[in-house]
Amino acid sequence: MRILAIDTSTMISTITICEDGEIIGDFNVNQQKTHSESLVPMIESLLKLLGIKIDDIDLYVIAKGPGSFTGLRIGMTVIKTLAQVHNKPVVSVSTLKALALNVFSEKYTISLIDARGKRVYAAMYEGNDKKVVIKEDLYNIEDFSKLVNEYQGEKILVGLVANKYKDLFNNSTVSGFNYDNCIGRSLIRLSENEKKHDNLFDIVPEYMRKSQAERDLKK
Repeated sequence: MRILAIDTSTMISTITICEDGEIIGDFNVNQQKTHSESLVPMIESLLKLLGIKIDDIDLYVIAKGPGSFTGLRIGMTVIKTLAQVHNKPVVSVSTLKALALNVFSEKYTISLIDARGKRVYAAMYEGNDKKVVIKEDLYNIEDFSKLVNEYQGEKILVGLVANKYKDLFNNSTVSGFNYDNCIGRSLIRLSENEKKHDNLFDIVPEYMRKSQAERDLKK
């Protein structure tokens, strides 16, 4: 069983390949190019290095968001195209939950993704299986920290903006920077827990808010 996972929800393009429960390839690049320029060449390069053909992939996994609107659209389009052309199943996974799974701890885990303007995509999970305690949503950071601070247990913050907002959270520590992104391995692990595959034509990015163009149109 070969699984290929993609994450394009931030500036980092991530491609991870798993074979029979073992990670055999992991490619993460943080660059100024758009995902549309780098993603397909990255997939081709990793497959070539591993001596695997695209037809050898049995399952595709995609981070469905929240995150960058453009990045999510590009990643979703590439995955759905590959899955349709090669007639393979797809599983979509929450970016926030995959980020939380980077942290192996029984403590509360808080995933944070910058949404700009003192807003974050965020959620809080409990235990190693990452049971949802505070739902995934778009929050004002101060409102979210007040919700989190109602819980008395120890907390671990994970995400690129964790250090920026750490002082707002009581009884909390910040995970190491090596846990803040590159979630391909976690995507694969979460996909193994899914009891069924997604309908290819029903999969859509989880934006959690309207795009800037939609907000401008409303104004």
